[in-house]
Amino acid sequence: MAAGRVTIVDVAKLAGTSTASVSYYLNGKLEKLGAPTQQRIAAAIRETGYVPNAQAQALSGKPTHVIGLVLLDNTNLWAGQIQIGVESVARDVGFQTVVCGTNFSRKNEQACVEKLLSLGVDGFIIQPTSNFKAIHDRVRRAGRPVVFFDCDTFDLSTSWVKANLYDGVYTAIQTCIESGYDRFVSVAAPSTQMSLRTRIERSSAFSDVLSAHNIDYTEIPVDRDGPSVTELYEKFKYTLSPAHRTLVFVQNQWALSRVFQALENSRNLMPDRIGLLGLNCTEWTALTTPTISTIIEPVRQEGRLACQMLLELLDNEDARPRQEILSCRTRWMASTL
Repeated sequence: MAAGRVTIVDVAKLAGTSTASVSYYLNGKLEKLGAPTQQRIAAAIRETGYVPNAQAQALSGKPTHVIGLVLLDNTNLWAGQIQIGVESVARDVGFQTVVCGTNFSRKNEQACVEKLLSLGVDGFIIQPTSNFKAIHDRVRRAGRPVVFFDCDTFDLSTSWVKANLYDGVYTAIQTCIESGYDRFVSVAAPSTQMSLRTRIERSSAFSDVLSAHNIDYTEIPVDRDGPSVTELYEKFKYTLSPAHRTLVFVQNQWALSRVFQALENSRNLMPDRIGLLGLNCTEWTALTTPTISTIIEPVRQEGRLACQMLLELLDNEDARPRQEILSCRTRWMASTL
């Protein structure tokens, strides 16, 4: 075979069939082909190494059966659960996913969307930065549907799904107040880093419920680089007092293990004098001593629902946008009640 890119014409010639038959095979329309023809086409594809051109398919209006999944951070378990949820639905209907991480950057987000559009994805599922309006407009102008997750856009013309973190945090902290905790410490990323509405949501719920009971709280800012375990230990030495029942609420799941290590010398005071409450981290918080209470988002369910919503938009371009809010639950363990 001549050097250069292998085309559908090359596959058809080698298989001794028409390009239409090869197209049927590639698009899963096997009922139009006999078994011998399918076998010849499969053998020709293996021999030539033929790869369908997704860009050409997109330009011709043909679906590629590929979904673009855009995540703010694709390195943690939370993102993995979202991806599992999306793929569990997509795989059943013959779709594949391409995953991009933006690292919370608008510039990276825009680049991801443009690259996925050039690859010919049929639609998008996006955990957006605060730039969701511009991203929504760009994707829709390109003729692709989009579903946002882990955010609400306050816009009924867009499709989105999220967990009700406000209610989940408010209810959990209310329960801790009723159980006798009278001092509270918030360990969270600074408000200037809260680009996600969901981060603002859980922070607001925490402050709102304490305000309703006229309870003040102490803030300890953290980011992914610090404070270290040792530095947190020093902060807790001057913040926690056995004279009061104090609850430490860790608002970022990536900080929970660091806080737990910093509280090593105070674990014998849990839950009577010191309480610890975090978010998610279900893969390890039941294995510690004491076990750790966490507010749990239905992450995998969120991914499944986002994919179902996108497939509805792909099946019917006139489908109305949907907005879904899922309930959180608190798994009470030995670190609190």
